[in-house]
Amino acid sequence: MRTINRNSSLFFLSLFVVAISLFLLSLFALVTANLYSFVNIINDKIEIIAFLEDPAHVETLTANILKISGVTDVIYVSSEQALKDLRTELQETEEVLTVFEDNPLPASLRIRLQEKYKNINGLEEISGKVMLLRGVRETIYGGELVDELKKITNVITIFDMGLLLIIVFSVVFVIFQTIKLTIFARSTEIEIMKLVGASDSFIATPFTFEGLVQGILGGLIAFSLTIVTVRVAMSFFSNIYFPKQWFLAINVGSGVIFGILGSSIALRRFLK
Repeated sequence: MRTINRNSSLFFLSLFVVAISLFLLSLFALVTANLYSFVNIINDKIEIIAFLEDPAHVETLTANILKISGVTDVIYVSSEQALKDLRTELQETEEVLTVFEDNPLPASLRIRLQEKYKNINGLEEISGKVMLLRGVRETIYGGELVDELKKITNVITIFDMGLLLIIVFSVVFVIFQTIKLTIFARSTEIEIMKLVGASDSFIATPFTFEGLVQGILGGLIAFSLTIVTVRVAMSFFSNIYFPKQWFLAINVGSGVIFGILGSSIALRRFLK
């Protein structure tokens, strides 16, 4: 602690760089987490809608559809419920529905699928089997749209991983170089300690502790800045995915790792 007090300007300079670097990394993680959360929400909505004839034996149809490989659940939606849902979705243009004297929407079955069937081939296969059942008038599933979604998701994943590697290496480089410069500024102090017989571990311990403190404080500062950013973003976007415990653990954990490793690697050169 005396070492930190004697070199407070260097300590806070290094702390500032660590905090800003971890904050930038945290922002990227926040954008990535929300991007994949949005993709998962869309992916969960992939299903087959089977419109029913009138009349249709719903219980028999449901039991037969559940026997099809790849089907996880079947939900019955009456024509009245379908109209109610449509009115909810078209709140601002609900008057459009007034042109119909009667309910134009048929009863339907929402067919939920296993993950491996949520592609154009799986959808076509299950849809074809459902169409063979008596009482089913038509099925829709948006096969081409699903296929495009999968392609976009794959491109985003590759791009995101590449960008993540660039940002991580940049953050590591900046943090390590900053710690190295702060240690270099105290090279005379290290040299004097070696001349009077101090062991390498005795010399390294204060620097390692300093790196640990910088990492913890830098991670907490980065986490606090991330919380402020999320609160500001919530005024523009709704439903922002932000698992606080994970971000706190990642920020502090990364800070500790970078701080200790940065100090240890930088000290090797001077101790040799």
